[in-house]
Amino acid sequence: MQNYKVLITTSGFGERLKEYTKFWNKSLILVGNKPVLSYIIESYPKDVELVITLRYLGWQVKDFVSQAYPNRKIIFSEEPEKAPEGVNFSLGFSMLQAREHLQSPFIFHAGDTIVKDSIPSPVAENWNAGYPCNDATHYTTFSVQEGKFKHINEKGAKEFDLAHIGLVGIKDYELFFESLEYLYNKDEKDTALNDTRAINVMLEKAAKFKAIKFNTWLDIGNPQSLKYAREHL
Repeated sequence: MQNYKVLITTSGFGERLKEYTKFWNKSLILVGNKPVLSYIIESYPKDVELVITLRYLGWQVKDFVSQAYPNRKIIFSEEPEKAPEGVNFSLGFSMLQAREHLQSPFIFHAGDTIVKDSIPSPVAENWNAGYPCNDATHYTTFSVQEGKFKHINEKGAKEFDLAHIGLVGIKDYELFFESLEYLYNKDEKDTALNDTRAINVMLEKAAKFKAIKFNTWLDIGNPQSLKYAREHL
């Protein structure tokens, strides 16, 4: 049994893929001959416990995973279909809902990210996976100094080293959730609350993150990148 878990987020509406996600959860869009979610699940050893967040068309994800991977240990973190009063849905909100299932080092793997590289364990250190790109218009990026994180930038940064690809290893899980909760309590309506903002708070508190450059990254979060991913695979 691996001594870490994997968080896979499938809660979102996939608004940039409206023509594809009107009737399907984004993580179940076909790329090649199988859904995106299958590429993600099959990236990890069979004895790694998976925590999958559910909201928009979550029953589709739950049914598919239960039938396709009956022998895997999977916990479903089910969220309300309607946000509580005074709260807006965000990636950070979804992560906090799954907090009770993630009381150990874990990997956050976004539900629209496919990689072919070997994914390291988060037990020994915090790490963030990145990919070289020339244009940060649509992507969060980060800066690196001597292999260590300096800061995660918002979309559109002009100076950066790697694109943030939605794949993070969290050793210091208690500090991560403390940082995320701190930001959430400041503004429960912040729809942009996510992992990167919590990581920046961790960096301010002297947490260390290793930057890992990945050689492959297929993002299916928008129509253009989905088209490329389908051609590539």
